[in-house]
Amino acid sequence: MAEEKKSFNVLNILKKEYPFEGILLGLLGALVLVLGIYIFEGEVLEVRLTEWWIFDAPWKIITFSFIIMAIGAAALIYAIAPFFIPGLKEMNKVSWPTRSMLNNYLSRVFGFLLIVAVMFILYDLVFVPLFNFLYQLGA
Repeated sequence: MAEEKKSFNVLNILKKEYPFEGILLGLLGALVLVLGIYIFEGEVLEVRLTEWWIFDAPWKIITFSFIIMAIGAAALIYAIAPFFIPGLKEMNKVSWPTRSMLNNYLSRVFGFLLIVAVMFILYDLVFVPLFNFLYQLGA
């Protein structure tokens, strides 16, 4: 019997065994990202502990906010990645159209949109005066 390979990949563990923790990581990552943005802006959330060595200069507060934003973005990406990785693998299997096919399809779509737009413009030019005339007859 062949032995099964055990994978200790954190993404697989989060996907299969702890799906709630992945969602929680995404929510906390988004909150930490927003917190870092608020610290960077300085209007909503202001750092007043300027006697600490990490906050004693404005550039240190900005650096701290960038670090907080990076941690939040990394946690958010790490939590969202398991949902997109299977889709990226499937994108490699897609047979994409050639440039000539794409131009053909685009010209058909834009041609149809142009015809519909002209139709609505003509209806507007014909029916608005007609409805105004009928409205004046009844008033």
